[in-house]
Amino acid sequence: MTPHNVDHYTMKLKFSLLAILAALGLLAACSKAPTTTPPELTTLMERTAIEEFFYDYYAQFRPDSKHDFVSFFAEDGRLEVNGMVANGIEEIKAMYGMVVGGGKENEPKAKDAIPKGVSEMMLTNMKIDLQGDKAVATFLWHSIKSDLLTTEGKITEYGRERTELVKQEGRWLISNRVVLTEGGMPEALLKYYPKQ
Repeated sequence: MTPHNVDHYTMKLKFSLLAILAALGLLAACSKAPTTTPPELTTLMERTAIEEFFYDYYAQFRPDSKHDFVSFFAEDGRLEVNGMVANGIEEIKAMYGMVVGGGKENEPKAKDAIPKGVSEMMLTNMKIDLQGDKAVATFLWHSIKSDLLTTEGKITEYGRERTELVKQEGRWLISNRVVLTEGGMPEALLKYYPKQ
């Protein structure tokens, strides 16, 4: 290649690159990037966050969890379980203190004893109605347990729940939770059970 051809080729290459960069700049300026998240995607993300919220909440019933139920409630939250009502964090904390034992009575008595079974909570038929920064979730719940680690599991208690939630500082919290047992409730709690 002669020096004249090299200069011509270099100039042509520079012009082509400049044209390509200009075209890309024009395309970028003309394209409209979405400025907001589509509402369907926002709804889907919020529903998923609420479902995860309830999975995390019900995981608290396992004996190996922290039992930090009150962190799921708004400061002025309300909890109603089979007619027993607690208003505000302190009353809710006291109600959970009555229900969730220390776990020592569940420890095996001898080193070689078969360990007790673990109670698990299962949620089904969940429906979530989103209303901006508020939501209502309804579902069925089941407590499943085996007496010993080696015995079959059985449903020990079940019922339904309706929970109102509020979103505060980017976090979903319970503002009003109503739980109703429909089978397996301890007899000591019958005095609170709402008349239907």
